[in-house]
Amino acid sequence: MTELGKGEITFVDQTGLDRHVAPFPKPHMEGFESPIRIQMALQYLEENSILEETKRFKHPQATREEALLVHSEYLVHSVEIMSELGGGQLGESAYASEHLMPSAMYALGGALFAADMVTSGMSRHAFALVRPPGHHATSSSSMGLCFFNNVAIAVRSILRNGEARRVSILDIDDHFGNGTAEIFYADPSVQFISLHEYSYDGLGIGHFEEIGQGEGLGTNVNIPLHEESSNLSYKIAINRIVVPAIESFRPDIIAVSAGYDAHFADPIGEMNVDSETYWYTAKSIDELVNSLGMQGSFWVLEGGYNPLMLGPSIRATLEGLRGKQCPLLEDQEKREKDASIVRKNQRIIRKIQETLSSYL
Repeated sequence: MTELGKGEITFVDQTGLDRHVAPFPKPHMEGFESPIRIQMALQYLEENSILEETKRFKHPQATREEALLVHSEYLVHSVEIMSELGGGQLGESAYASEHLMPSAMYALGGALFAADMVTSGMSRHAFALVRPPGHHATSSSSMGLCFFNNVAIAVRSILRNGEARRVSILDIDDHFGNGTAEIFYADPSVQFISLHEYSYDGLGIGHFEEIGQGEGLGTNVNIPLHEESSNLSYKIAINRIVVPAIESFRPDIIAVSAGYDAHFADPIGEMNVDSETYWYTAKSIDELVNSLGMQGSFWVLEGGYNPLMLGPSIRATLEGLRGKQCPLLEDQEKREKDASIVRKNQRIIRKIQETLSSYL
């Protein structure tokens, strides 16, 4: 392995090793989670010379034992069986194919490799371009296009190995990271922050009053924003909730569930952000790593189902992690912004601050 200088970015690439395809064409939601997502993102990054300043790696598959760090024997065995059978439903919006098990194990291997590159001091930041995603998978259930919880397993691995004592997980996917929240809900060594779309008409899990349990009380931070939230709402949430929460927790490393389906052009999400939000998030994480003297951060792809927008969004992320100015990208177009949504979100943010005032 080539030795990396402190401050460089590792880029982990799973393309060609992710042959799993759900047995549904578009417009089914499952049809958007396909190999073309990361193929087109990688092509965009290469054509725009974004990866020239990174160290790039393919990575090995994870082991069954590593999947069992978080998941039940039943879940892991179910994925194995359904893959061998060549299909079947493992949970809500979680369908198997004959290539599911190897694809999922490569995705998990990429998350573990990215985490190891940072905790070993070989790289300041790492980004794993992997699929299928993982943040909806609970300890015992696959769901929502997710089979193994890649970020949760990587975090549990570095904690078990003594490579970190405290970890903050930031989930920026459009959808609530219910699986990761469940896994660490009572764990005082892991802070979970989820910034997500929320329906205040339908309600449901992911509400800001879910703050953890037992010794983990105060370590679960939900930031449920209204539909059609713009860059401004995300920036306010990052400044007023995300940054202070991580500063208070003082982790050794930050793990990011890097979902890009809050993008305004995503076919599944209902938010109104563009690549500027992903740049600002990454810039804020890099600044936190600096100010708190952390080991660094590792990012693992979750959602993001418009392959034309995934590349620019990841590009903005990498530029933010490098401490560079926000690039002017093709998706940063003028769009209608509803000021009432910003005001509603500000009220929500104030309520979050009040709810967590004893812990932050």
